[in-house]
Amino acid sequence: MSPDRQPHLSLVRRLVVANLDKPVLDVIDSAIGCLVQALDARAAFLGKIDGETLEIIAAQVESGPAIQQGTRLPLEDTFGAAEEESDSGLINVRDASKRQPFKRLAMRQQFDISSYLGTELRNAEGEVTGTLAVLGKSARVFTAEEQDLLLVVAGLLAPRLRPGSTSLNGRSRTPVSAIRLASEEVKEPLEILRGYADMLSNNEVPPDQMTVVAQRLAQQSETLMRIADQVLLLSRLPLELAFTVRVSLDAVAQSAAQRIRQRMAGAGMELRLQLDAHADVWGDATLLEAALDEMLHNVFKHARSATVVQLRLRQSTPDRCQLIVKDDGPGMSADRLAELFSPLTEEQPARGEGLGLYLLRRVAEAHGGRAWANSLEGKGTTFYLELPAASPDGDTARASAAGQSSA
Repeated sequence: MSPDRQPHLSLVRRLVVANLDKPVLDVIDSAIGCLVQALDARAAFLGKIDGETLEIIAAQVESGPAIQQGTRLPLEDTFGAAEEESDSGLINVRDASKRQPFKRLAMRQQFDISSYLGTELRNAEGEVTGTLAVLGKSARVFTAEEQDLLLVVAGLLAPRLRPGSTSLNGRSRTPVSAIRLASEEVKEPLEILRGYADMLSNNEVPPDQMTVVAQRLAQQSETLMRIADQVLLLSRLPLELAFTVRVSLDAVAQSAAQRIRQRMAGAGMELRLQLDAHADVWGDATLLEAALDEMLHNVFKHARSATVVQLRLRQSTPDRCQLIVKDDGPGMSADRLAELFSPLTEEQPARGEGLGLYLLRRVAEAHGGRAWANSLEGKGTTFYLELPAASPDGDTARASAAGQSSA
């Protein structure tokens, strides 16, 4: 082994391997940062192939022109004319300015490409879905050891970008605990439905109680449908390489308020929507809407006596934003709060944690954020969903989730 190879492998171990269990966005950042350092590159980026387009998913630039996240380029104008391509899918270009596709790309996007080393990313079916690449500071050919290093990092990163990917110990990234939670939560509504079905079949429901029974049957059916939806939503995690859509949290908050306002009014609660900031995030709109729905529906579980519920969007720091649901209900004890927000585990759900709250925390984690609550008995409860914000220029400012607790 060459004397330079060990430091490179140490970087991979420290920056990539040690972070594989973190949210996928952090894993991507760590992998790209490792390549910039280890290969002394001007820049490195992750790109997704969507039809005939290459989209920049994430990039780090040490020097030279910026590479904007979200940039979309026709595939025919990118890296189609390789000077040297190996069986492993590596493309190693000494002087990109001599190749017309590179020249057009450099002119249009001002990437200032002097040399390029990239490798393909493939899905479980073997289809090419993206590329992981570095740009050199000068015209040069990357060595065989540098090519090996890129392949190692790509091999570590690729499984985290696939649906249904597995953790390091081979277990599904969608934990068994989610299935256990779902199986527990369906028992009560199924028992209630079965009980009413038996009563109806035996003509044991008085005529004046038929309306009440119909309402309860509808409520339990709705509960089962919500559980089924939650399981399906959890199956979307971990987030894939396609996780690059800019989502307006203003729209998410307004849509959630519209969906639940009537139900809250029927329960004697006033919903107040307060938008203190305009905030966009990179993420999955369906998952974010579901997470906020769970925060609001949690009021019915823990604060039925609440009269006012506030849904608020605010900018907590320059690069992070928060969706907040606050009620004036009875609150909960510190012990109960600790049960709900104990550390997430793969196999055993937290005692007392429902599937909806579990979904909320998994969605927050997948977006590089976190979810937690504060509560005082007799004073109400406040739930928080904090996420890294996307900056106006299209790049994203993501604070690492490392060191942040979910308390």
